[in-house]
Amino acid sequence: MILHVGEPLLVGVRHNTEQTAQRVGAELGVDAYSDYHKLLARDDVDVVCIFTPNAFHREIAIDAAKAGKHLVITKPLEITLERVDDIIAAADQNGVKLATEYMARFQPGHYLGYQAIADGSLGKLVTGEFTYKCFRPQSYYTGTRGTWAVDGGGVMLLQAIHSLDVMLWYMGDVESVFARQGTLTHEMETEDTSLAIITFTSGAMATLMGTTTFHNDRPGGQYGGGSMTRIEVGGTEGSLIMQDGNVAMWKSTLSEHPPEVTSPVLNTYQDMARWVRDDAYTSPTLVKAADSRKAIELILAIYESAQTGRLIRLAGAPVA
Repeated sequence: MILHVGEPLLVGVRHNTEQTAQRVGAELGVDAYSDYHKLLARDDVDVVCIFTPNAFHREIAIDAAKAGKHLVITKPLEITLERVDDIIAAADQNGVKLATEYMARFQPGHYLGYQAIADGSLGKLVTGEFTYKCFRPQSYYTGTRGTWAVDGGGVMLLQAIHSLDVMLWYMGDVESVFARQGTLTHEMETEDTSLAIITFTSGAMATLMGTTTFHNDRPGGQYGGGSMTRIEVGGTEGSLIMQDGNVAMWKSTLSEHPPEVTSPVLNTYQDMARWVRDDAYTSPTLVKAADSRKAIELILAIYESAQTGRLIRLAGAPVA
């Protein structure tokens, strides 16, 4: 994805295994390392992108921040709020920028939905339904996948987090959540199915559902099974349905047709390149530290609710 954008320039890659690092470096035409500290020592590296297993993000991110490198970290930022806060503190203390990669924001329908909500075409939001259904075979859950210690969770943290990010993008701050989850068809530590009912500080309500048990006809790709997403949002003046990132239904009392908009950037790497060059740069697709932290806070609340059977009120939410 970096190679598809002209503004950032890929100069090096790192992998734990020297053989893999050299193979990927040769394929991409860049330098390769098995020791990431050597990459951090380069003066021509401005941004480091971290795509390790979730619980390994913190150590590398802190080292990179201390080396003066800006950070793009794949979702989730980390697996606990303490570890998230350590990364944020390191970025702040060393004056580097921090963003999390959430690809769903760049899909045409999702960006259109954001713009329709922002310009008031749907009125005040009332309800939302957000689903991420995919299939993962048992063979997907090998090594550290689906473990609490390294992955930090199952489908909600690994897959449905994309839909959760769009939900927060659209609907704002969360007041409380009630959830149920289970491991229904896989042998793994964490959940393969999760359902949550969320109430927002605005008074709006939404459901969020994720599962890796859903057989479907989408291309399986590298994970052995395809993915399907569906988003429905309803407001006082209109409603919008999106299927797999594309608009499937539009109805508004204020506008006959949905806005004709596309994301002004292609991906997080282009967003970051522009932000590095311009401290004043802003973009609705750029997920900075505060919003990335909110996603982890909500997921941890979902897990707590599912494990205790209680409604969980998020920190900072008003008390009724």
